[in-house]
Amino acid sequence: MSTKWWSTLVLAAVFTTGCAAQINSLFNDDDEEIAAPVGPQNPSPLSGREDGLGKPILILKIDNIKNARPHEGLTAADQIYVERIEGGYSRLVAVYATELPTSVGPIRSARPTDISILRQFGSPAFGYSGAQSKFIPLLDREPFIDISNRVTGDGWYRAEPPRYSPHNLMVMPARLLELAQAKREVSKAVTGFEFSREFHPAAVKTKSIAVQYPAAETEFTWAAGNGWQVAFDGEVAIDTLTNTPHTPSTVIVQITKTISSGFKDSFGKDVPDQQLVGSGKAIMLRNGKSLEVNWQRLRDSDFPTYTYEGQQVNLKAGQIWFVYATEAEVKLDLASSAN
Repeated sequence: MSTKWWSTLVLAAVFTTGCAAQINSLFNDDDEEIAAPVGPQNPSPLSGREDGLGKPILILKIDNIKNARPHEGLTAADQIYVERIEGGYSRLVAVYATELPTSVGPIRSARPTDISILRQFGSPAFGYSGAQSKFIPLLDREPFIDISNRVTGDGWYRAEPPRYSPHNLMVMPARLLELAQAKREVSKAVTGFEFSREFHPAAVKTKSIAVQYPAAETEFTWAAGNGWQVAFDGEVAIDTLTNTPHTPSTVIVQITKTISSGFKDSFGKDVPDQQLVGSGKAIMLRNGKSLEVNWQRLRDSDFPTYTYEGQQVNLKAGQIWFVYATEAEVKLDLASSAN
């Protein structure tokens, strides 16, 4: 799907006074057309951010239990994915192309749902802190460029207290991308989504939405003029590099089926796999409103499409968050009519 390009042409009207005035044309040789851009130039198809088109893609796996927070460097990501892991906890997948922060973390290990997320991007660079031994052969068959700490120590470091192992493993994104590009060509941000200024007219004002996994909650609350403020387990999510809260412009809570991957963790708990290919319902939030849409993804190599009554629904330019959940895990809180 190609990126939507914004531009409008503003015509200069020619006025005269007095009945003797003559107008030969709308634009004489000395006249100029005035172009008034209404959107970013060379926007990323991943986020709509300016100058993100065609840049190489780096994907990092992010720890998300309480001891791992606050995160570092997530504000710069084009996209953030929230997925369920064993024990009912969540982890994040952060996608970078438009901007690379100086550091990101903490980084943790890969999970089965990551594979379906990564396949949308072709052969991106993927940084993660290993995986269980039975799962590694599956990762090795994937086309992404492995820059995990099991193949290189360059670009990785342990943060100082108050971060402690295993929740203090950090990366330098620019260095990891250099290492990946030295191996082979990294996929670039050339396909993805379309963006617009206005939301669908059927969208309704919304206060918040919460996704409640058995052991983790992710909530998005509308903050007028900023975006959807993110909270994990009741605490506002902060980026320690920028010292600002995460406020994505678009949030998509996608209703998905969760099955057992066939793997178990060290405590014998089933490792889940969320099914991202197929179709179903989703709730899209942007501009202080929400809209129940249909999602469809025919192949792992495709990005999903979102429609309402058969019409495509566009995203708003800025950081995009995707959350995968069952319908029972989602709680939507609409704004009162007085708001």
